[in-house]
Amino acid sequence: MGYHCPVCHKVSPNAKDLARHMMGTGNKEHRDWIESRGLSFSKLLTAQATSFGDKGYQALSELLEKEAKRDD
Repeated sequence: MGYHCPVCHKVSPNAKDLARHMMGTGNKEHRDWIESRGLSFSKLLTAQATSFGDKGYQALSELLEKEAKRDD
């Protein structure tokens, strides 16, 4: 089972790993996709860097669980 990145189609084992990929890549295409879904890339990065518990990754992974294609 895996989640496919909606931008580059990289397969990740879970939504949180896919969120790490999308935020870590940080190129224009990945940032634009995140922004088009109503999230702020810079706010996600700030939350990730300044709070405990992977707050930035968690917020993005919740969206990806709904929107990313999954292999079952």
